[in-house]
Amino acid sequence: MNLSSTQLRMLGSVMYFAAVALIINAAAQFTIPVWPLKPSELNWRVGASGLLMDALLATVIPQAMLYFAAFMNNDRKTLQILRWVTLVTGLVTIGLLALFALDSVQIRGALPQNVKGQFIKAALKAALVGTLTSTLFIWFGLTVGKVLKSQGVAPAKEGMLMVGTREASPSRPNLRAIDSSDTKKKEGSAPFPVDA
Repeated sequence: MNLSSTQLRMLGSVMYFAAVALIINAAAQFTIPVWPLKPSELNWRVGASGLLMDALLATVIPQAMLYFAAFMNNDRKTLQILRWVTLVTGLVTIGLLALFALDSVQIRGALPQNVKGQFIKAALKAALVGTLTSTLFIWFGLTVGKVLKSQGVAPAKEGMLMVGTREASPSRPNLRAIDSSDTKKKEGSAPFPVDA
């Protein structure tokens, strides 16, 4: 199926909206249980960290949708912004994991023996989700950066040679593209005439 650029932009706009709606939903599911914020309380920090890891994991598919929509719309600026947001989120998640580990060790000592096993399972699950999420975010950001860098070279610079000729007006040269493979075939012949 061949789609026009207008149709691709329309699909991209729908995907932008759907992705933002999913991200807002994940943010709401995290924010409602942890409100009001109590960062000074150890129990609150541990519980909020576990919920945050789940919320971040829920944003992976919406982020992929945002990237795909930006690629469909050929929107390099949006891709660059998404890339940096993803990289920063991945790095911040690593920092949160370190704090979560310290808080978990501290709270485990104060727990009764009969609930320590459950807590350790929940903490390990949250740590695994956070590790996978941060790895995925950083990998995603680096991969998109490589794709953008590889597409940053215009086709005219890769295999085309731009030659200026003055036909109608000396002040406005007409540019025509000559394939570099044609140039290689004619290496033994006389050079191309170019007006001075």
